[in-house]
Amino acid sequence: MILVFINLLSFSQENAYRWPIDSPHVITGNYGELRPNHFHTGIDFSTNGLMNLPVYAIENGYVSRIKFSSGGYGKSVYVTHPNGIVSVYCHLNSLNPALAEIVKKEQYAKQNYEVEIFPKPKTVQLKRGEHFALSGNTGNSTGPHLHFEIRDEKSEMPLNPLQHFEITDTVLPTIQHLAFYNLADTASPKYLVSFPIKKFKNDSIAISKDSIILKNSILGFAFSAFDQCVPKGNPNNVYSANVFFDGRLVYSHSMNGISFDNARYVNEFSETVEKSKTEKIKFQKCFLPTLYPEGFYENCFNKGRIMLLDTNYHSIKLVVFDEYANERSVKFYFKTRKFNYYSKPSINSDVVVNCSKDFMISKNKLQIFIPAKTLSYSTGLIFENTIETTGKLIILPSEANLKSTSIVGFEVPQKLLKYKSKLILKSGSSTFHPIVNKDSVFYSVRNFGWFQLEADTIAPKVKTKLTANQILKTKKWDNFSFVINDNLSGIYKYNLYLNNKWVIGEYDSKADLLTYYFDTDTPPGNLPFKLEVEDRVGNKTVFEYLLKRK
Repeated sequence: MILVFINLLSFSQENAYRWPIDSPHVITGNYGELRPNHFHTGIDFSTNGLMNLPVYAIENGYVSRIKFSSGGYGKSVYVTHPNGIVSVYCHLNSLNPALAEIVKKEQYAKQNYEVEIFPKPKTVQLKRGEHFALSGNTGNSTGPHLHFEIRDEKSEMPLNPLQHFEITDTVLPTIQHLAFYNLADTASPKYLVSFPIKKFKNDSIAISKDSIILKNSILGFAFSAFDQCVPKGNPNNVYSANVFFDGRLVYSHSMNGISFDNARYVNEFSETVEKSKTEKIKFQKCFLPTLYPEGFYENCFNKGRIMLLDTNYHSIKLVVFDEYANERSVKFYFKTRKFNYYSKPSINSDVVVNCSKDFMISKNKLQIFIPAKTLSYSTGLIFENTIETTGKLIILPSEANLKSTSIVGFEVPQKLLKYKSKLILKSGSSTFHPIVNKDSVFYSVRNFGWFQLEADTIAPKVKTKLTANQILKTKKWDNFSFVINDNLSGIYKYNLYLNNKWVIGEYDSKADLLTYYFDTDTPPGNLPFKLEVEDRVGNKTVFEYLLKRK
């Protein structure tokens, strides 16, 4: 506990940087927040729904990287500082003229809107507090805001930015629910039961039951909680959690050092449980799988597993902290009335994947390759290949969480051979496109479950954002947009030409919108546009339009 407390206090001892955006500093997403399929590796600053707020360099440094992308971080700038720290500014709307010119030259040189530039060290200098960009909503942003990160220059490890900023935070974290898991099947934890937390007028809290009686004795503990920087502020994730069993510390984690390689570990660390049609609870598990990020945890006795060897009452105390040492705790008593022992995996299978080793199997015209450390648990594997007759493929268990991609391949059915380069594999909302090798196709998949094979033979669709009548009524233009979308495999490439010369078209993938912005290079008179769009399996569309300017 002393070490944890010193670590928390050390946040305020750092030399604070200048804030990257002006006050008020409303944090709508913190480091370690539990996002779908990844941990959040920075902090999000609200811009109150507005665009084009000034963005500032947090300290003296030089621009070491600029990346423009239609998805992901959108327009982003990386600044390297003398102390070995890199600050990252994302979802920007625009850059200052000097940086914008660097990007524009690279885009025209490569004839591509999406570029990644690494200026020579110290050639593009920024001073502390220098305004170099405007905030925006580019990339996979779900609304206008600034996503900000701090990384270690050498390892590129994203660090917790709140270690480096002074903030007045006196709000205690909120614990919402406590839960137990059955860990008798070492490869498949099973949610058992949860209990809400009551809050009283004196700000104390307690579990909804005085004591808990269970029917299992090999247990895992979990909780749901959030933290706020200011009263009634955004509910962010708690920074740290400690679990005490009968007064002994048996588990602790802190939201520090979450590498990009371990971003998808969030699917193993947390689980959303549907209590009813209207209530879903996201629990953070306080026990470890077979494989886990070692720097993430501390003081985990027996991987956080709780073993009850008698029918007496025992105590659990949960203590959660925020980055500024505000803490909240709850203690309760529980026991079991029934002992259970380690059981065989619930999935019946002839094939077991050792999560520590590479796994490959070829059977029934199906090949599966799972790299070592892709799975957190060793698990039995069930698969069924009916591609030939139904176009379906099943790989179970569907609930297995994959840290990285696995390879699935099979022979193309004779009736689909002519479409082999256009065969996509669909699983829920995910779509995987093929790598063709002779008469077989291979896919990099990020999940197990049910897959459907489909031939994508339809080219992307393109139209102008405005109708012809709306265009005629528009008197002044500063941009012109096209709506582009694809029914299956998704947009891969796009090229925009004006007067048969390539020009920059900014593509916003989340809005299916490609926009040309008029500037001093835009020729006078009527503008003949030609837009070429290609999806991920090679279907192409050419769309031409003459914009008659008034």
